[in-house]
Amino acid sequence: MRNSRMFIKRVAIALSALLLVSAVGLAQVTVGLPTVTGKAGAAQTIPITVGDLTGKGAISFQFTVTFDSKVVTVSGVTTAGTLSAGLNAPVVNAGTAGKITVVAAGTSAMSGSGTLIYLNATGAGKGTSALTFSSFQFNEGTPAATTTNGQFTVPDISVTIGTITTTVPVGGTFTLPVTTEDVAGKGVLSYQLTATFDATKIKLTGVSTTGTMSSGMSAPVVNTATAGQIKVAAAGTTALTGAGTLFNFTGQVVATGTSAVKFTAFQFNEGTPPAGGVDGSVVVGVAPNQKPVFNFRTPAGPTVISRNVSTTFAVSAKDPEAAVLTFTWKVNGVVVKGPGTDSSYSTTFTDAHGTAKKVVAVFADPLGLADSTTWDFTITPVETDMIPTDFALGQNYPNPFNPSTRISFSMPKEAPVTFEVYNMLGVKIRTLMAGETKSAGTYSISWDGKNDAGLGMPSGVYLYRVQAGTFLASKKMTLLK
Repeated sequence: MRNSRMFIKRVAIALSALLLVSAVGLAQVTVGLPTVTGKAGAAQTIPITVGDLTGKGAISFQFTVTFDSKVVTVSGVTTAGTLSAGLNAPVVNAGTAGKITVVAAGTSAMSGSGTLIYLNATGAGKGTSALTFSSFQFNEGTPAATTTNGQFTVPDISVTIGTITTTVPVGGTFTLPVTTEDVAGKGVLSYQLTATFDATKIKLTGVSTTGTMSSGMSAPVVNTATAGQIKVAAAGTTALTGAGTLFNFTGQVVATGTSAVKFTAFQFNEGTPPAGGVDGSVVVGVAPNQKPVFNFRTPAGPTVISRNVSTTFAVSAKDPEAAVLTFTWKVNGVVVKGPGTDSSYSTTFTDAHGTAKKVVAVFADPLGLADSTTWDFTITPVETDMIPTDFALGQNYPNPFNPSTRISFSMPKEAPVTFEVYNMLGVKIRTLMAGETKSAGTYSISWDGKNDAGLGMPSGVYLYRVQAGTFLASKKMTLLK
């Protein structure tokens, strides 16, 4: 009898554990549709939100959502800025009225929580439509998903917060319009509302009625005591009429990014005529990015370059937004250096006489806008009368310079070459060539204004020195930032 009781107890514990695991599995990930307000004829996105997918191995999903097509139509999806952005383009079937089916898959598992995907919707007519998941699953059913349905309402009168983009700096101000559909003959003498916003991106500071439908009302009462929230109440003695801008929110930029601006409450008079608020947003950005500006290059425009003679190509360019540019160097279409911050490229061509060469320098800003410059030339042998008769060190060009300069030197015979840069205290800061054996000829070398550690040097006068065999010479140059 005792053994039987113990067996039953163990079975009960096992069943309880199995049910618990099963329940946890079924409730692994929540998927939800929201309650939203729209405007007839206006397009908007409806987010499908999801719980944490980290470590769940979700590489695909499929679902069907039904709706009342008399109130709203759903024609497609948007993945930009969602957890689905890394998946392949979703397959969408919206051919049946009142239903949309979506299948999306990729090769990497999604992670995190938030917006899984957006439904592209348009208000069709006044009324309320349920937004209902008739099916939803991740992968082949694992992880399990629990769904929450939503609804879409097109009110009798839609009051809409605008969607704007502003590029004013932090601390700058902007206005955000709030518009209404036609209220003629509705007896609207007052309205009151509450709206929320992301206080880390913007701050709604008040309202302006100048030039709006509310200009004949008494000054609105505004309450901004709660961070991320604004309350407005306005009233007058003459009923509003027509459609247009009801009033403007006034705001201030806090940081770059996007803030949704959402109604949590809105009503005309004491609730009549019925009205609903449509949410908007403020996108705080920067001025449109401009591509890099080309200044000059060296050599300026050669048609021939000597075989077996070191040649340095250099570009002077800047970014209008003062960002650091990256340089990519190509020879006949093949990348030979970069991308990196070095604006010069030195090489010695060993090709046969008459070989066509094309050197391209591509300079790009951090956002990918780029420009380029191209040298087209042929290779020619070094003629006897081109061999220098004396050692010589030329003056750098340009001088003063920023960010780089080119220096030439000549050798009448082969010798090991050391080329160094010193500050005016006599401290060596850069070795450009260290005992490299060079044959007779004329060479050029560039300095990018950096020390051996890759750090940019300050403005000032610097000394460059070349030693080729027993020949030793030095000159001054000026770095000007």
